[in-house]
Amino acid sequence: MRDHAPDPLADALDQLIERRSFDIHFQPLVAIDRAEIYGFEALTRGPANGPLHSPLVLFEAAARLGRLVQLEHLIVQRAIQRFRELGLPGQLFLNVTADTLLHAREHAGLLAAELSELGLPTSRVVIELTETRPIEDLARLDDALQALRERGFRVALDDLGEGFASLRRWMQMRPDFVKIDRHFIDGIAQEPLKQQFVRSIVEMAVTSGCEVVAEGLEQEPDLDVLRRLGLSICQGYLFARPSATPRATLSAQWSGRLATGAQPRLLQNDLALPLSQGAITSAAQLARRALTVTPASNCRRVVDLFHGDDQLLAIPVLDDQQRPIGVLRSLHVLKRSTERYFMDIFDKRSCVELMDTHPLVFDVSTPLRAMSDGLANLDERLLMDGFIVTRDGAYFGSGRSSDLLKAVSDLQVHAARYANPLTLLPGNVPIDHHLDRLIEAGETFAAAVWDIDHFKPFNDVYGYRIGDDIIRLAARVLTQAADPQLDFVGHIGGDDFVMVLGSADWEARLTRICEAFDAGVRSFFSAEHLAAGGYVTLNRQNQPSFHPLPTFSAGAVLHVPGSYDSARALSAALAEPKRVAKGRAGGSRFFVDRRTPARALLAA
Repeated sequence: MRDHAPDPLADALDQLIERRSFDIHFQPLVAIDRAEIYGFEALTRGPANGPLHSPLVLFEAAARLGRLVQLEHLIVQRAIQRFRELGLPGQLFLNVTADTLLHAREHAGLLAAELSELGLPTSRVVIELTETRPIEDLARLDDALQALRERGFRVALDDLGEGFASLRRWMQMRPDFVKIDRHFIDGIAQEPLKQQFVRSIVEMAVTSGCEVVAEGLEQEPDLDVLRRLGLSICQGYLFARPSATPRATLSAQWSGRLATGAQPRLLQNDLALPLSQGAITSAAQLARRALTVTPASNCRRVVDLFHGDDQLLAIPVLDDQQRPIGVLRSLHVLKRSTERYFMDIFDKRSCVELMDTHPLVFDVSTPLRAMSDGLANLDERLLMDGFIVTRDGAYFGSGRSSDLLKAVSDLQVHAARYANPLTLLPGNVPIDHHLDRLIEAGETFAAAVWDIDHFKPFNDVYGYRIGDDIIRLAARVLTQAADPQLDFVGHIGGDDFVMVLGSADWEARLTRICEAFDAGVRSFFSAEHLAAGGYVTLNRQNQPSFHPLPTFSAGAVLHVPGSYDSARALSAALAEPKRVAKGRAGGSRFFVDRRTPARALLAA
């Protein structure tokens, strides 16, 4: 029995449940690598102007009054109905607390039946555990998750990094998605520690085979950093606020912005391509001798210099050994000069009073990729002031940001001509050029050719769109396992890839690729096919034929100086170990041919 003292929240909750007077809003999750909506998260709002309008108050009151599970069942039902009524695409993410999740064994069948009536496959529904309440019974949690997965549902862990031991929960649940708490996303462009945290989460996700979602994205610089860190799904006010009637597609503005923004991935291997004569590849080619001053110049002189030349945006300040110690910026200097009494006080003082002591400086050998990253992390208000180029620490010249951006764009266009359009990885021309360059230089490296096994039957059963997703998964697994400073990943075409590894731990990286692919590919299969380990199709004779689930296999060789004289010869040598790897049963695997080229030729 309820206490006799009046409880306004209890009465309001009774009315809300009886009348189902709550609203469902949807916020999109955006696949930034494909420039399209990945799905929607359903969010609940109580009656406007009522005591339960806030979701926090609503769910806290329901939990205190013992009606949380009942309320969440009603909300889930309503969210599914609205999702279908609005004809929204992609995945539907449904938030539930631990209390409701632990009852999944009892209700999974009923929920699956309701979805079936609405024509919504369970594979499009993601049950998202919110970390607002602890879970004490871990065995019951495992049983509940198993019940959901048996019915084809997918599972997400919300607010990673906050709540009740969320990293440990990740290990226990093995979810299909982990959503990083907004605290670690907001302002990530300015905070290296947040970047390291997210980078670690992405690496763990590859190993565990789950997708990472960035929540709370509000700023474009953060979006660019998240893209570079390897995230592919983002959610936040930057794209859209929760709405009762959301757009079913991205706006044209965002579609174009994301499609354009995806291009920097080509810079990963920009120098693997044969460049035209005169192409800009380093800071030295962008530097021009320009006006400089020393600390001996006073404030009056630099103010006069900026007043006398409207095109003069910045002046480097050099010490007596010609090393840059700062930069004078036109906007800052002229603004300070108009302040009351400033010139009366600082007129004859050194110009160091006006300089910025942290200019953007590049050595002459700095490649475009590193310069582009440096410019991306710069405050946008300083972009017009350009950068300083040094050689052995001494001033070499000054460069304009606009020239750097044009050079990067030209390089990307050049790279795009040879990139695979599905993955944007380098294609056959840059692959051969990269191998030939390493062979001519006498480098030691491992080369591996990768292929997705049983891919055609999968395409026939699940469709080419899902087939493309598996190819993208393979590309993502390869690139995330590679060291961008030492290794190279190329896409030959279809489901075939090449990896060239200069890393000393190259065999460990190949092993990680196999594990990550096997873990990541599971989310593409139905529960029935997972349980059977494959599926049956009709062959050309109209006879049933069983096909195993796709795996990833590779043949590899180790190149030492003098092993092969060309990329063509090396490619031919990879055919045999690839055949051996594909002939072996089991999960994803690789085979390394450890024979010398001469012995291999005799054996053939």
